[in-house]
Amino acid sequence: MNLDALIAYVTSTPLVWIIVTISAYKIGILVYEKSGKNTLLQPIVIAYMIMLPILILTNIPYKQYFESVSIIHFILGPATVALALPLYKNLKLIRSYFVPIVATLFLGGTFTILSALGILWLFDASTTTMLSMTTKSVTAPITIITAQDIGAIPSLAMGFVVITGLLGALFSSFIFKILRIKHDAAKGFALGLISHAIGIARAVEISDKAAAFAALAMGLVGVVIAVLLPIIIGLL
Repeated sequence: MNLDALIAYVTSTPLVWIIVTISAYKIGILVYEKSGKNTLLQPIVIAYMIMLPILILTNIPYKQYFESVSIIHFILGPATVALALPLYKNLKLIRSYFVPIVATLFLGGTFTILSALGILWLFDASTTTMLSMTTKSVTAPITIITAQDIGAIPSLAMGFVVITGLLGALFSSFIFKILRIKHDAAKGFALGLISHAIGIARAVEISDKAAAFAALAMGLVGVVIAVLLPIIIGLL
């Protein structure tokens, strides 16, 4: 068996990509912990920096890679459901903040979409690109479905989702410090509202309370965007 055939065989084996992906994230965790949990060295950022060159060098199509690690994507479902535990533990607190939660959901969600669209409009972006940006703060499964419904490009929408999540995780601590936000519930809700699953991962590091509000925000904004955005786009 020649070298090219060996490489082709290895890169077409799903188990190889599962091991590589998990290893990349584990390296990210080690780097993050060794750096004293530096905000700019989030595990997922390190994992992306490791995986991107590997995928480029092996010339594997993203669709093939995604199918190879589909088991990891499947596990995200039960992991998301598990977030109900911190929600349940903080249910009384969540009820006490019902009005601020609803107000922040609609005002914050609307602003994050309109501000992004405004920037794209200033740069004369195409309508399709602008539509793809509207789901940037929604978790991946909802983004793909919603993007198809409104005529956006799912792959481009997913790119915006990843970038938004990374930026939220990277700069959230700095922004909280600048704005003097000290309440864990506020931090968590902001992270979940803007940076979806990646934001929740960051909120878990803050506290259970932050994780609960991040999970709540991600779920609510996902439902609101999935239901209302296609209707609004259709009317426009």
